[in-house]
Amino acid sequence: MHFRSILPLSLLPLSLLPLTTLALRPRDERVLNTTVLILGGGMTGVSAAHSLAIDRNITDFLVLEARHELGGRVQQGKIGDLNIELGANWVEGLGTNPIWTLAQKYGINNRYSNWSNIDYFTEDGWQDETGSLAQALTRYEEDVFIKASADAGRRKALGLPDLSMKAGLRVAGWNPLTPEERAAEYFSHDWEQAEPPVESSFIGTIEVYNETFIEFGNSDNHLVIDQGGYKQVIIKYGDEIPNFQDKVLFNEVVETIEYRSDGVTVKTASGLTVNAEYALCTFSLGVLQHDDVAFEPALPDWKQDAIANFHLATYMKIFAKFPTKFWNDTEFALYADADERGYYAVWQSLDAPGFYEGSKSIFATLTSDAAYHAELQTDEEVQADFVAVLRDMYGAENVPDPIDFTFPRWTLDPLFRGTFTNWGAGVTVKQQDDMRAPVGGDAETERRLFFAGEHTSRKYFGYLHGAFFEGRMAAHNLGDCVLFNCMESDGTTLAKRDAMEFELNKVGATHGRLRKRMWG
Repeated sequence: MHFRSILPLSLLPLSLLPLTTLALRPRDERVLNTTVLILGGGMTGVSAAHSLAIDRNITDFLVLEARHELGGRVQQGKIGDLNIELGANWVEGLGTNPIWTLAQKYGINNRYSNWSNIDYFTEDGWQDETGSLAQALTRYEEDVFIKASADAGRRKALGLPDLSMKAGLRVAGWNPLTPEERAAEYFSHDWEQAEPPVESSFIGTIEVYNETFIEFGNSDNHLVIDQGGYKQVIIKYGDEIPNFQDKVLFNEVVETIEYRSDGVTVKTASGLTVNAEYALCTFSLGVLQHDDVAFEPALPDWKQDAIANFHLATYMKIFAKFPTKFWNDTEFALYADADERGYYAVWQSLDAPGFYEGSKSIFATLTSDAAYHAELQTDEEVQADFVAVLRDMYGAENVPDPIDFTFPRWTLDPLFRGTFTNWGAGVTVKQQDDMRAPVGGDAETERRLFFAGEHTSRKYFGYLHGAFFEGRMAAHNLGDCVLFNCMESDGTTLAKRDAMEFELNKVGATHGRLRKRMWG
């Protein structure tokens, strides 16, 4: 195989361009050729590029990234002078987790998050740990979830049908009726899955928790507080690839992907055309669901059905900086609204000891319908709701207006259309396999367009390490086609072992306090 580095024609000296190129192509039109094209420069795309170059010695590849930098949904904003994480925020499940390994390797500043360090509020004000809200949370996490987890493992081992998480909790004796019980359920489930239990798979929800917080051998969670950003894990991983800066084209928004039995052609909004022997699509599930990219021909019905049936949830963090700090030094606060489940229920102080002390900043999390509603509100309306809840919690006289306020609108962003995947009730393993499956011609050697992302991960859907493993596995599968006519190599077998399911007897294992998905 001949590997080559490709430069945009616009960067070559005119004396080196073929006369036919100068005569036939407008100056703003570029055509590049490469062996492998990676679409997207998030964790999946960079992991794939790393595996291609380092593990398989495939150096003739390009990466198209729609934004100005690597990272995908791992990106920053600002509140005052403070850089904050709008997307992925936690390293979750430490131990052998590769993201934890990379964070340590690159010196990414992070701090242990203690979910037991929490204040409780209802519309009647603050409660101590003997109050109804704390008791509801303790019952959910130390009794109900343990029973539900064991039942999910039993159901999978026996091949019984999956349930919704709501049904599984009901079987375990959980029927939330009070605002405190609804808030406890929200904190333990929705804040992790970004969707309510009725929309979540019972077995899938239990499995993804056990895979991350038990298999890696350390259930701790660390919040990234590095001012350089969590994205540095991805950027510095890419820096390990020789000449990687020459292989990434930024600000290239893909418009069409044409796939055939002999290759893939991609066109972008800037006028760039890239012809590749193979391509890897790492776009989010939401982008695939919203037809933001045109596939030619249209993706097969079996793949479209699988894409449509999965859920890309929305996890929105809303940040504010105040002139004074009026809240306690605890890391978290849980609020039980009397009327609306999950309405500004979870709060986190950035000014807690060991984090951004002195920042006078705090954020709340909205998910699912509450997040969708906020995305359609004006900034001023969201700020008014945010402050109103704080005044219910801490007293109107104690809460001034914020001096800075910001939040992302993930669902409305055509580059993402949401935040991370939730395994929905009724979704099957085959459908996820179909999402990952490559397309092209009928024969295995004719399949040229591959797919990967956190949404294709069976073990770690929705987590940053899921994106890492899926990119690595996709690169090995694709590399086998480049190098060995699609015959599986030993390296691919090992990559699949890391990415696919592990022993059934770990499903239903016990746990400490639940926590916490890559997002936050």
